[in-house]
Amino acid sequence: MIWSRRYKRLCSPVLQAALQIQRAQQVKGGGNERMPELAQWLEIEQELDVPVTMRDGVKLLADIYRPQEGGPYPVLLMRTPYNKSDAQTMNYAHPSWYARHGYIVVIQDTRGRWRSEGEFRPYEHEADDGYDTVEWAASLPNALPKVGMYGFSYVGAVQWLAAVNRPPHLTCIVPGMIGSDAYQGKAYRNGAFALALSQSWVLFAAQDTALRRNRLDWAAELGAHYAGIHSVYRKLPLTALPDAVKETAPYYFEWFDHPTRDAYWTKLSLQEQYERVQVPALHIGGWYDIFVDGTIDNFNGVRQHGGTAVARGHQYLLIEPWFHMPWSRYAGELDFGEEASNRIDVLQLEWFDYWLKGTRSNRFEQQPAVQYFEMGSNRWRTSESWPVPGTKATPYYLRSSVRANSINGDGLLSLTAPAAEPPDVYVYHPSIAVPALGGRSGAVPDLTPMGPKNQLPVEIRNDVLVYTSAKLDRELIVAGEVTIELYAATSAEDTDFVAKLVDVYPDGRAYNIAEGIIRASYRYGLDRREAVPPGEVVAYSFSLGPTAYAFKPGHAIRLDVTSSLFPTFDRNPNKLVNPGQATEADFVTATQTIYHDKARPSRVWLPVVQR
Repeated sequence: MIWSRRYKRLCSPVLQAALQIQRAQQVKGGGNERMPELAQWLEIEQELDVPVTMRDGVKLLADIYRPQEGGPYPVLLMRTPYNKSDAQTMNYAHPSWYARHGYIVVIQDTRGRWRSEGEFRPYEHEADDGYDTVEWAASLPNALPKVGMYGFSYVGAVQWLAAVNRPPHLTCIVPGMIGSDAYQGKAYRNGAFALALSQSWVLFAAQDTALRRNRLDWAAELGAHYAGIHSVYRKLPLTALPDAVKETAPYYFEWFDHPTRDAYWTKLSLQEQYERVQVPALHIGGWYDIFVDGTIDNFNGVRQHGGTAVARGHQYLLIEPWFHMPWSRYAGELDFGEEASNRIDVLQLEWFDYWLKGTRSNRFEQQPAVQYFEMGSNRWRTSESWPVPGTKATPYYLRSSVRANSINGDGLLSLTAPAAEPPDVYVYHPSIAVPALGGRSGAVPDLTPMGPKNQLPVEIRNDVLVYTSAKLDRELIVAGEVTIELYAATSAEDTDFVAKLVDVYPDGRAYNIAEGIIRASYRYGLDRREAVPPGEVVAYSFSLGPTAYAFKPGHAIRLDVTSSLFPTFDRNPNKLVNPGQATEADFVTATQTIYHDKARPSRVWLPVVQR
């Protein structure tokens, strides 16, 4: 690393030696190389509750951490609705850690949250407020007028919303685990409502709003529902939440007023605005995060359509084997090994040093733009792009000769296309929905199903079709988007179809890798709904999301097919009703028929790496 002369004068000879050791020990390749932790670099001071006036006069409060001496220093900015005193420290180092490495660090409560003034409306003011805060931060005393932003989830979204407004002193961003669209992959997925993510988030966010209004009774009621979220998920209709929610989070009910992807959603979707982004970005994703496909879309979208050559040429993607939070080598029931440990702070420091201090970095000058963790083998891979070049879309066909119902059936996943085979039939009733065991969601594991978990408890059910390949005699690696082509009929006017990719271990354990869902009434697009003619065979094509996975010799590949993934998504009542208004009275039994014959070859497409 090449440091400024002024900064070097602050460093002792011992520290200079430590920096040389750090450079020598850095390992090229991989997303999370171990680097020695240095002693405190600089003494810091903090200033709490500093007001920042927005263009409309609303004051947002921020905490500032800065080195006591030297400078000028570039600025790191986090804008959060989750309490600036916390600063997302479940995943990141405390802001003082970054300040000791030679940065002025600003952590701000967003509008209408915690100590800041104003009314909270998710995302609505973040573009302008982000612009105003960036420019204010660049003018702080002793600040080098370069600002970098970091944070994940909503805090990642506010970075993008600031970036599309193009504040002159925003230099780079590190958005973690955030999608590309306000509708698809966030509030809804192919028409299915993202129940667990949405309800858990709303009940959490609304508590602060209640406290700000001095309604301790509302806060207590919301807190009780949040603590008992697993029973709240079952309560219908989904809009029948306490008055406290209606008073503190009216936006929750708006989401049901817009069940299709209309202008309500597109006005805030990043994918509509890639051409406005002018800054380099380091995109952080997780294979078990609900936003992983959107994270990849953002990387590719700005790379192709960004507003400057610098933006287009300096997008980087890092994907870990993590779920939304906390970030760890341990996800669900699996340990992905030392290489999957959380060392994001070291990586971010290297990123900010490169863009804000002008230091050189082998990673960002020489390494490919994409670094991703290959699960199964638990090793890092690199690529110049995503999807990974050289993969082959390989069809694995759904097969059975008797019936594929449950682990006791004879469902087969085969490279050989079927000829004449009878279809598989199961019955789905929303009152006994198939539970989501693990998978992709967007909160914490105690609240929502997340990560890899043994699927056998649901695969014993007859309303789950199970198709398993022969045991592999050699390693098979997939890297890219998994999609399914499903020929299906239903007796209902609407229903859901769910597909799940699973790795079957030699001892029978079966761990989920990726999953997808489609609401049948959205089969022609997300902007409209249309009832399904009962009994009509429809070809449904939908994504199970991206992944990178090495199936080991002796393992088998499995595909589960069913009609619910609850509570990750709401239960389809099998009627064409608004998801927020459906009640138990609307529940209808649906008979589902999955075809796999020569004319209707249901199959899953795996992006197989050719090595």
